[in-house]
Amino acid sequence: MERNLTLLKADYKEDKIVPFIGAGLSKPFGVPTWKELIEHIADVYSTGSLLVLKQTVNLYLERFDYWGAIKLLKDLTPIVDQDIQKEIVRLMREKPIELEDDSLHNYSDLCRLNFNLYLTTNYEHLLSKYLESDYVPIELQSTNFSTQDLFNEKRICHLHGHISNPGNIVISQESYERLYNDKKYDNLLKLVTGTKKLLFLGFSFDDQFIRTLIQNHKEYFNGNHYILVNNPTPEKMKEFREDYGLITIGYNAESSSHEEEIRKILSFLEEDEENLSATEMTAATSLGETIILGATIMDTDRNLQGNLFYKKLVLENIEPTLIELSSLFYVAAEIYIRDLKKSGMNIEVINAILFNVLMEYQEEYANTYKKYGNSQQFLEVVHSSLENIDFGRLKAAFKEHNKSNEKENKGFIHILADDSTKKIWWGEKRL
Repeated sequence: MERNLTLLKADYKEDKIVPFIGAGLSKPFGVPTWKELIEHIADVYSTGSLLVLKQTVNLYLERFDYWGAIKLLKDLTPIVDQDIQKEIVRLMREKPIELEDDSLHNYSDLCRLNFNLYLTTNYEHLLSKYLESDYVPIELQSTNFSTQDLFNEKRICHLHGHISNPGNIVISQESYERLYNDKKYDNLLKLVTGTKKLLFLGFSFDDQFIRTLIQNHKEYFNGNHYILVNNPTPEKMKEFREDYGLITIGYNAESSSHEEEIRKILSFLEEDEENLSATEMTAATSLGETIILGATIMDTDRNLQGNLFYKKLVLENIEPTLIELSSLFYVAAEIYIRDLKKSGMNIEVINAILFNVLMEYQEEYANTYKKYGNSQQFLEVVHSSLENIDFGRLKAAFKEHNKSNEKENKGFIHILADDSTKKIWWGEKRL
């Protein structure tokens, strides 16, 4: 579990995390859950001859079949989606709870962290309130995600609508299917998971929306995404990893609170590097100098199929064993760069090294790919050229104990390929 938290921190430091906020984070404010909303609507209509309706609805809710409960209500009462949407808005606005003590919730904790994009299935505007006015709330239904502009300013994306526009609130299976059949969600996931990793907070995964959402778009969840869960069992952790592509970060709220334990995790992301585990830290030599450990055998179990660099290799039908080898190079380079930053290396030196790598790639693109048009050969030549790349005067910034090795050098190009703003491709095809 500690290792998973360390991986999350490293990804946060690399600006790779997008929070995905569920109803659990809004619970301290008394915001009704999806189950509570359905129970309330059942109470309203379970009168007279329909008294048995509530009991039947409760049977669906006990099985977490919220769509079944809503369908039953729509089949046996005169209500339609619009009535449910209006009732949701009325309930959420009826008795808003103001919490003056920020320790009772986690929205203020999220505000302190450095995120540009937030995704949420919540209907209320608590994210907007605590993340302040420069965060622009947007709806999935009414937004074009065709460009990288999604990450250029601070945004909150309400995937299932919000209370300021009741007609766009997604609540029934029919409204869910209408939303996700128009490809907007596909476009959003392609952009987000192509370069970022999701962090699910406030989800129990009994949430039917989220289970269906991920299972129906599993091709976008093959990378390392994260979920915070209270006291997860090994079986549940395995289920999250195998069925949803999620790495579990557990906490125990038994003698504390969900808010306090989540706060500890979010605060850890901000802490100075001396609090990282030993496998992520550099080691001191007997002379007192800092040595870069780099990747270890424990780092080889990462699933990178959702990463952009990996998808680019698959796109050009690179031989699978070379793709897996390239993945190891990527891990080696990523951890080396991370440790180099921790050792105090000037970021401009690191950027200059990556610029040299980019030039080497461009030179081989002109000399190899443009002449022969063979992606496999092109990749192999780039790897070979980077093996002993001459960094020129930049070498003066390094001592023997912190120089990169041949495998890390080869991985630098895949670090650049993992950045959607860099035009690193292995052929003519584009995602």
